[in-house]
Amino acid sequence: MKKSYLILAAVAGLLASCSNEVLVEETANDTSAPRAIGFSMFAEKATRGDATVNTNLEFYHNTFAVYGTKKSTVDTTDPVQYVFGGAATAAGVQDGVTCTYQTTADPVLGDWKYDNPRYWDKQANYNFIAYAPVAAANPLRYKFSAAQAEVSAPAASGNDFVITAPGYTLAGTNLQATATEAEKVKGFTVEAAGDLDIMTSAANAQPGTGHDAEVNLVFKHILAKLNVTFAKAAVLDGSTVTINSVTITGLNDNGTYAESVYAYDATTTPATITSGWTASVDDAAYTLAYAGSQVLNASTGNPFFFIESLVMPQTIPATAELVAKYTITTGTYSEDYTYKCALTSAFATFYDRFNYFLKFTIAPDVIKFDATVTPWVDQTAVNKTID
Repeated sequence: MKKSYLILAAVAGLLASCSNEVLVEETANDTSAPRAIGFSMFAEKATRGDATVNTNLEFYHNTFAVYGTKKSTVDTTDPVQYVFGGAATAAGVQDGVTCTYQTTADPVLGDWKYDNPRYWDKQANYNFIAYAPVAAANPLRYKFSAAQAEVSAPAASGNDFVITAPGYTLAGTNLQATATEAEKVKGFTVEAAGDLDIMTSAANAQPGTGHDAEVNLVFKHILAKLNVTFAKAAVLDGSTVTINSVTITGLNDNGTYAESVYAYDATTTPATITSGWTASVDDAAYTLAYAGSQVLNASTGNPFFFIESLVMPQTIPATAELVAKYTITTGTYSEDYTYKCALTSAFATFYDRFNYFLKFTIAPDVIKFDATVTPWVDQTAVNKTID
């Protein structure tokens, strides 16, 4: 049985979306009341957020946790103030302040609301950073490198986003419990339980005077995502091909994370990537699985997605494999098939922030017959004379 697959990988960039139409830019001579600090996707965005757009955070999650510090520009004795999130009284992790997406914009804070509005200090500088979603199942936190440390990009001053031991363990959630012809993309949420699409934002520094109307937070996925599709070749258009199960076993399901370790260098060929994750096995029975009965489209139709799961960034273990069971029915005859594929034949590594596709096309050779005949072996004739 011959089969072919095509591997594609694409960086999955993600922007966090929110807006606040109440806030306006302040000038140095502005004597109006202080403005509340709000959060948004783009400062120039004229309309409110849209939960149907996959470049908006609210498409994936309706919460994020924000950290923010300010430092006075006029009082050198004034310590760092923790405007959002716990105070760094010592090095270590802190909880952030929860922002929740509003389907109807809050009159003061806009799309992303938090408790107790904070107001801009015109004679101070601010730094912000965030992660999503806010959930008890999300062990990610922002870690300060020292007491009185300001918020900064991971590794810039020793601060970091971390998941500490025993790490984050994936359950094996598959969005394609019922196979579809399209990638679902979202569904790894607090509401759905199971695996979480964990994200972190870039740091955003803002001056108290001349700040953006809203603080723009740009999020990225920090896990990897794997998609597996099946289609049939034209040779099978006269047959019915039914996928009965697809399983992937042997992957690491647990990991600890330090964003400061992550590195991506596009100047090399291929790009040089260092993962922020350290992967290990928590459950040897960890499996990504589809169990159902899906008839494939004709060769001119769309393939079906059977696995769409978050995976731990890792070097693929040699023991990791995919097993697919399917049935080919032609007329009144049906035959079952089992196909095994070592994942290392497709990928060497799963990296943070990448979306991977493994596409199978079932293209068997037809069993054909030809027939020849072995001629009689002539023997030396025996001659007889009849008298």
